[in-house]
Amino acid sequence: MAFVFVLGVVLGIVAALLRRYGQASGMALAGGASVLLVLAAAGLVHTDAREGLATLEANRRQYLFVLACELPVLVLALVSLERFKKLFWLGWGIHAAFTSCVVAVVIWLEFFWHW
Repeated sequence: MAFVFVLGVVLGIVAALLRRYGQASGMALAGGASVLLVLAAAGLVHTDAREGLATLEANRRQYLFVLACELPVLVLALVSLERFKKLFWLGWGIHAAFTSCVVAVVIWLEFFWHW
């Protein structure tokens, strides 16, 4: 599941490099956002009660954060395929901000929290 999450994040970031190839950049950004949305929806639907209430609540908040960040990215990427090419950069910026937030949390947990 972590591999698929990283794949969605990297696919969204690499989308900026594909701007020369027509609609490939918008499709890559939409693909990365849709992968993350599917993972968030699956995490919200399938909960494991053995994890504990605090963990379930923390996971639910994180999945809602992913949904709130990536749903506009998907919409903007799909709209940029047809008419408004500048909306791609707005969606990519939202995805880049989400990615930097995730990277900051992983660095914090890895080097300062010692999980």
